[in-house]
Amino acid sequence: MIVDDEELARNEMRYLLSDEEDIEIVGEVADGQETIRMVKEKRPDLIFLDIQMPGMDGFQVMQALLDAGTVPLIIFATAYDQYAIRAFEVNALDYLLKPIEKKRLREALDRARRVLPRQEEFTEKIRKLAGSIKIGTRFLPKLVLRKGEAVTLIEVEKVALLQQEGLHVKAFTSDGDFMTNYRNLDEIEVQLDPSIFIRLGGEYIINLRRVSGIVPWSGGHYLLTLDDAAKTEVRLTRSQAKLLKNKVGGSL
Repeated sequence: MIVDDEELARNEMRYLLSDEEDIEIVGEVADGQETIRMVKEKRPDLIFLDIQMPGMDGFQVMQALLDAGTVPLIIFATAYDQYAIRAFEVNALDYLLKPIEKKRLREALDRARRVLPRQEEFTEKIRKLAGSIKIGTRFLPKLVLRKGEAVTLIEVEKVALLQQEGLHVKAFTSDGDFMTNYRNLDEIEVQLDPSIFIRLGGEYIINLRRVSGIVPWSGGHYLLTLDDAAKTEVRLTRSQAKLLKNKVGGSL
């Protein structure tokens, strides 16, 4: 079954699957509620499940299928690679980044073919994980950071500052500063708790709990000091500083 709220994406997936002789598409669905109904009716072996959909996102659909006791093999497909952590946390069979490459699709299908005979084992593994992981939680609990060639996770509470740097976002944390797997602040802002993080213009997202001080500076600017490994200092305009101070209950 193909689940995606965009018709173009469904058409593309159908085209990519057309060369696979052992694949039969039993349904195409555009929203979460219809997906749950169709899974109960059609009993597919495998779902290609979009993550960002109106109403119910892909993780919420997975949780609903768990609750209903009908969980096919699930391969997530999305244009946003920041969801990769959660896709693997909930033990999805695979995760495809749009636009989907034929080679990666075949790798995912080969994995599905190997796992299908042990589908009950796969479902039970997801069920156990669902008890401890908030599938569909609104805000990200962790970020992906790159340390040289390695990739690691860090709790968002440890991130003091996110800064746009070229074509990527840099994170200043209590463990040091590292590049993330995000391309711009817009991608990550919507996934951060607004009671903790504040966007200041096009360059910065600040963790309010990691602000250690803000003082007037030359030229009408203000100097913000953060509680990260390097005690990073950020120069703000008066309007940025006022927005920040108002957010934390202070005043200029």
